[in-house]
Amino acid sequence: MSTTTSKSGGVLPALTSIRFLAALTVVLSHFTELGLLNLPKWFFNFVDGGRPAVSLFFVLSGFILTYTYRKAIGTEGPARFYVARFARIYPVVLLSLGLSGLVTAYLLNGGDSSLMLEWYALKSSVYISLAVSLICQLLLLNAWFPFAAINQPWNGPSWSISCEAFFYALFPLLLRRLEAVRVRTLFFVCAGLWILQGLWIVFLQHALPASRHGFLVAEFPVTHLFEFIVGICAAIKFDELRSRGTSLHAHGVALISVALVAIVVLATWRPVTPAYYLESPFFAALILGLVLLERPVIGLLNQRWLVRLGEASYCLYLIHVPLAHLAFIAGFRQSNGWIAMLFAICLSVVIFQYFEEPMRRRIRARLSTIAPSSRPAATLHDRAA
Repeated sequence: MSTTTSKSGGVLPALTSIRFLAALTVVLSHFTELGLLNLPKWFFNFVDGGRPAVSLFFVLSGFILTYTYRKAIGTEGPARFYVARFARIYPVVLLSLGLSGLVTAYLLNGGDSSLMLEWYALKSSVYISLAVSLICQLLLLNAWFPFAAINQPWNGPSWSISCEAFFYALFPLLLRRLEAVRVRTLFFVCAGLWILQGLWIVFLQHALPASRHGFLVAEFPVTHLFEFIVGICAAIKFDELRSRGTSLHAHGVALISVALVAIVVLATWRPVTPAYYLESPFFAALILGLVLLERPVIGLLNQRWLVRLGEASYCLYLIHVPLAHLAFIAGFRQSNGWIAMLFAICLSVVIFQYFEEPMRRRIRARLSTIAPSSRPAATLHDRAA
C-alpha cells in the first residue's frame, strides 16, 4: 500500500488519520449504546463512551488552525478564516439535520413514544422542544443549553460543533494573546488553565445535581476551552522548535511514546471522572510528537486509505447517529449492526468527495470578495482542520 507524505515527514497525513481513529471510537460507542453492536464492556469503559476522542478533536483543532492560519490572520485579518470555517462545517451540519429529519418524521408519524423518549428525551411539549432544538442546532448554539430536550433531539453529536463554533469565534483573539506570551512561558499558561478547568469541573460536580452537572462537564463549551487552547500552544511551540533548524525526530518519538503509554494507563485506570480531563494534555503531547517526526514512524498513519477516512471523519461523526437511528428503524440489531456501521463509514467518504468538498470550494469562492486571499481555496491544511 502506498503512502502519502508531506514536507514534515508525513505529519499532516498522520494527524488526519488519527481523526478517523478517534471518530471510530465515538461511532463504536454510539452504535453499542443504540443496540446495533455488542462490544465488550471493557472496551466501552476504555474509550469512556468516546468522550476523550472529542477532547482530542478539540486539541487537534486548536493545533491545525494555528498551523494553518497563524500567518494569514496576522497579515490579512480574520475574515478569510471565518469564511473558511463556515464553508468547512456548515454544509455537513445541514446534511446531517436532513438525515435527522427522516428519523424525526418517523417518530412523529409512527407515534413511537418509547423511542422518542429514549433517543430525543421527549415525552411532553414535543413540537415546541423539537422546534427550539432545531433552531439551536441551526445556529450552532445547542451546547449552551443544559437541557436534554434541547440538545438531544435531531443530531445529538452536534453539541461538539457548537463548541467548535465558539472556539472559532475566539480563535483570532486567543491566538493574538498567546503569541504575545514568551514561548517558554506557554507551558505554565497551559498548566494554570488545566488546573482552572479541573477546579471548574469539581465545582460543577459538587454544586449542581447530576442531572445538570453531567451535561456541563461533558458538553459545555467553556468546560472544553482549555483543550482548544492547549492545541494552539502546542502549534506555537512547534513553530518555535522548527525555527531552530535542528533535528528533533528523537524528541518526537519520545513524546509519542510517553503520550501513548499515559493515555492507555489513564484510560484503563480512570482515576478521575471525566476521563478526558487527565488525558487531554497527553493528546497535545501526542500531536506535538507527531509533528516533530521527520519521517513516518507509525507507517499506518500515512496510508492513503486511512488519510482519506480521516478527511471524511467530520462527516462520519455528524451522520453516524442519524444513520444508526434509521438502521434501527429498518430492523438492524446487534447481529447485523456492523453492516450499518460500515455503510456509514463508506457513505461518509462518498459525501466528503461529492458533497462536502465541492460545497466548501463553492462557498469559499462565493464569499471570496468578503475575504480575498492569494492562497489556493483548497489545501490539505484546511481539510485537516
